Amino acid sequence: MSKENMEDNYNKLEERVLNSLSKTDLERIKDILSNIKEPTLVSGVGGSNVVSNYLSKILSIKNGIVCESITPRDVLYRNLKGFKNIISCSYSGNNYGVTTSFNNDLQKYLFSKNKLDGITNINYNVEDEENSFISLSSTLIPMTIALLYYCNDLSIVKEILQTVPQYSIRKNYLNEVLIGYESSNEDLIQPQEINSFLENTYKIIPFFPAILGKSNVYEILGGYETSSAMHFLESTMTEAGLFVPVVHDKYDYCHGRNNLSFEYSNNLIFFDNDTELDKSYKEILPKKYRNVMSIKKKYDDNIINDYYLTYISMMLCREFAKSSDKDLSLVKYYSPLAKKLYYYKGEM
Repeated sequence: MSKENMEDNYNKLEERVLNSLSKTDLERIKDILSNIKEPTLVSGVGGSNVVSNYLSKILSIKNGIVCESITPRDVLYRNLKGFKNIISCSYSGNNYGVTTSFNNDLQKYLFSKNKLDGITNINYNVEDEENSFISLSSTLIPMTIALLYYCNDLSIVKEILQTVPQYSIRKNYLNEVLIGYESSNEDLIQPQEINSFLENTYKIIPFFPAILGKSNVYEILGGYETSSAMHFLESTMTEAGLFVPVVHDKYDYCHGRNNLSFEYSNNLIFFDNDTELDKSYKEILPKKYRNVMSIKKKYDDNIINDYYLTYISMMLCREFAKSSDKDLSLVKYYSPLAKKLYYYKGEM
């Protein structure tokens, strides 16, 4: 398979997702998932950890069961009593994390493009396979299938996949970039309305690359309702070596974790759910951080909205990579430990 660069993979993202849906037996998957009635663990590693997190929330709400997302290694140390099922999320279906997840007596399910013998396969079809260091369609395809099990509305999927993020800058806080805000909002200045200096530098201002001498630490502030998007941001920033991410729960942030911004001049990505707490944060945070990126809630349903935010986070990481002159699909300067550790299959 020939190498594809980042722009190739982003340009093919919508097509790959919709093509997979058209070739996959979604009714069979729906039947399998709907029959999971007892406490369940969902595991995944890397990009599949995002899928695991998202699917676990859907099963918890849709099926009304206890459902937790874990990493494969957790299975070796967790008390599994009380759980009846385990679903391993893996694009390839053949990594060591799958083997580790299935090293128990629970009822086993594999959520993958491939199949394994002797277990229940939740199988989806992928014809145009992605070749990328950072997972895009290989994360979004299973997330989309999970979303359709939840809401059965393909129009929502198409609407989200055709979203073009809008970037705006808030008055009085020109270092606060807001993503997904309506242009009619009186509190916002649109890029084309800002003075010529800001217009000329706007291409790089929203994304604050570390090469400009800014802090290379990004604190990410959200919670359970935005956990899949937060997982994707944290994982991508770390694996691609873009920035150093630090994840905070919004209320946990009230209890001491805010001291990090006092001691260091970091950047912040803030998921704005428009709660009373969020409104307080919007007044305080732009004064306490070097740069703030605020991403607004679009959908009232938190499951649909977390899918939307994960997609927007993918688009945001594209801009981070471009402004840092990196290619998320072809990470050239990854750690020399990467290949050696990726294929580790010993005891854990």
